Amino acid sequence: MQFLSILLLIVGVIVAMGAGAIGCSYVLGQFLYRQEAGWPVSLPSENCARCAADAEWYAGLPAWKQAVTAGWWLTNRVLCASKGCR
Repeated sequence: MQFLSILLLIVGVIVAMGAGAIGCSYVLGQFLYRQEAGWPVSLPSENCARCAADAEWYAGLPAWKQAVTAGWWLTNRVLCASKGCR
């Protein structure tokens, strides 16, 4: 029983750390997007055009910035897909 408790504790800590890392990545992505992409000036009015502009901005980032903002990117892709954009 003690083994199971310790195993569940370890799994819980790993899940909490993963959620924290994704949350930090999302916040950092939002910050960098607002700083580097010139938010909120002249965003395209069509939702899919904005999704395409976001994808272009993300693709232009260096690899290390893409890695640390992956949480923002995944959230953005899910939101764009829910709007019917590619």
